[in-house]
Amino acid sequence: MEIPSWFKEDWIDTDAKALGLYIALLYSILTAIRLNLSKDSTINSVTVEIATKLSGKDAFEASKSAVTFLENLYTHEYSTKESVFKEGIAGLLVNIEGKYYDKFRKACYKYFKKRYIERLEDEDKKDLITILERLKLKSDYITVSGSIRKFVLADYTLYELATGMNFFSLNPDEREKQRKRMNNLLEVLNNSGILWFKEIIPAPFLEEEFIAKLTSPEEIIEERIPSFEAELRTAPSLVAPEEKEFEGKKPEWKILEEIVGKNLKSMGFNYELNKRLSARGGGTIEVDVWAWKRIGNTTFYVYASCKNWDKEVDRSVIDEEFGRTMQLFNIPHLKIFVAKKLTAPAKDAALADGFIVIELGEKALTNNAQEIYNIIYSHLKELFIGIAPPELQRFAQLAREFSDKLRALADQIEKISG
Repeated sequence: MEIPSWFKEDWIDTDAKALGLYIALLYSILTAIRLNLSKDSTINSVTVEIATKLSGKDAFEASKSAVTFLENLYTHEYSTKESVFKEGIAGLLVNIEGKYYDKFRKACYKYFKKRYIERLEDEDKKDLITILERLKLKSDYITVSGSIRKFVLADYTLYELATGMNFFSLNPDEREKQRKRMNNLLEVLNNSGILWFKEIIPAPFLEEEFIAKLTSPEEIIEERIPSFEAELRTAPSLVAPEEKEFEGKKPEWKILEEIVGKNLKSMGFNYELNKRLSARGGGTIEVDVWAWKRIGNTTFYVYASCKNWDKEVDRSVIDEEFGRTMQLFNIPHLKIFVAKKLTAPAKDAALADGFIVIELGEKALTNNAQEIYNIIYSHLKELFIGIAPPELQRFAQLAREFSDKLRALADQIEKISG
């Protein structure tokens, strides 16, 4: 991952310095380079913005680090004669965000002011979460790590993000009511440290785990996340199943989901059963098993559909499942379909649609749950370990690119269907 030779790690050796440089970095990538802004203009915008979020020694350290970074950026990568940045510099700056993402993430969370979120009414909290989820797909510009820039974040755009409805179609009284609510949410986004320059949101604030914790009583703290390089040096964390794992469990319809979820957990994933996720067209979609794992600066998502049926699964079920995955805001990088048996056309369609198909040969029950666990475990272990270490990094990059392509395809599907 190539970064500019003039970049120095001691510019980000404290949280305050890391945050200041990160904000300068994002402003450079998403605004200054695109608009060919002058050095004085860029430095002024960044230092003024930092002063609105931080104070005292933290503000001083953050501003100093930001200015040092910007001075070097313009000295080495900007032509004063032609008033343009050198070609390719945006890509190198994006690499800085990726390489030091964990440090930037830690700094963002340290200075995040959750108290502004906690003061909101429940309805407003719900809308705020919806807005953040939808901004990931409705942004005007997005970095590889997931930081976004959205033009004109105003009352009417927030309302349309939160509800999917046209703000200007409201009657005057309702419009004024919603205007006040949305302006309050805009102020909360700004004061909490989520929104910068009234249009930029750093990637850590758009992570699913962060958004999920916004309405929980627990503090949002930085957890230790292994570096991507460490992920490459070691095989996936595979924990052998306990022999008596499912013995004595009450037989019920969700036994197969539990088995799949525990398998993914044994391989280092977090997971939830029957997770309700926001849909692109509004409402929610319930997913049998939704799992995720942080790999470097990417959150890798897994969608698992579990059909614990006596009968074979036919083609129509696969078509429905594929359509559901395409309607999710976070389109999964890996799709798994688990069932007793699929018809030949259904299996062909599932494989063509990118599903990993696991046929069990029998329905999951209490008395065979451990055997079913072992079958699924064997398939997933082969999948994850079968990716040789040199290929793992390429796979993660392809996953990001594939996710972008899926989102584009989903937009086309949405337009055609609607």
